[in-house]
Amino acid sequence: MEDKKLCCGIDVSHTTLDVSYQNNLGELFHLKVGNNINGFKKMLEHTGTGYHFVMEATGVYYIRLAFYLHDHCCKLSVVNALSIKRYIQMHLERNKSDKKDAGWICRYAIEQRPPYWEMPDSAYFESKQLYNTIREYTEQIKRFNNQLHSLRLLPIPSKDTIKSLEKIIVNLEKEIKQLEQKLQLLLEQWHPDQLKNVSSVKGIGKRAAAMLIVFTQGFKYTHNHRQLISFAGLSPTEYSSGSSIQGKARIYKRGGKNLRDVLYMCSMNAMKTNPACKALYERLRANGKTGKQALIAVCNKLLKQVFAVVKNNTLYQPNYCSAKP
Repeated sequence: MEDKKLCCGIDVSHTTLDVSYQNNLGELFHLKVGNNINGFKKMLEHTGTGYHFVMEATGVYYIRLAFYLHDHCCKLSVVNALSIKRYIQMHLERNKSDKKDAGWICRYAIEQRPPYWEMPDSAYFESKQLYNTIREYTEQIKRFNNQLHSLRLLPIPSKDTIKSLEKIIVNLEKEIKQLEQKLQLLLEQWHPDQLKNVSSVKGIGKRAAAMLIVFTQGFKYTHNHRQLISFAGLSPTEYSSGSSIQGKARIYKRGGKNLRDVLYMCSMNAMKTNPACKALYERLRANGKTGKQALIAVCNKLLKQVFAVVKNNTLYQPNYCSAKP
């Protein structure tokens, strides 16, 4: 049996790292270093490379440290921040500081032994940046269009301001088109079969297909359609207890909000062009469900179809029927 590694919990912030590591006797020691190469070197001088390093997924601040530890052949885990938060709450901790959080992360690592982090493909990081930039430019265009609408309603609009905004919008649209072409080429090189199969699902457009592949890392950790639905924050939840608490069933929105928004727009197209989604929508509406509830069900149906074509590595088949036992 493999000996368990000593654990090291790291609380990551923009400029500093609070490190809590154990010795062979189980005692915890604290160290504060900078979130930079010199800080990483100083941390390894105290711990060595034989530890199991555990940190939260804190935006982009943990990425440099994760790359550094990976390059030095260290075992590390990147944990959802909500898991750490719930673990601390479970132990009724009332105080909060970076030093305390690092200690709790170390205790979490000792007790839970989270799975090791795997380095994503380089194409993942590049495609994610491309997609996020496209999305940000699209949001900026919406804001500028709203501003133009307001300016044109004024009795004395500034022609120079309107001209400047129109010029910015044109340039942003050009940039979006170029970035979309680069993203498409990158996905065709990274996951050509998945891109072709996912795009074949009626109702899933180019942007939705790209988003699904990018943010699931090519469905690398998706083993069933329920995980995909949960990832998008579309899984139904129940909140009830006895006779006093009878909450309505809702979707669990702790997931990819941007993916959920894109899928909702896809569902409006799918209920017209996708035979299975159209039948589902009409059946739910006939049973008294609201239009929004029916569209959410269509979103889930689309994700089931996407997972099916990816799992079976095949194009979407509108008339497909599953084999009966």
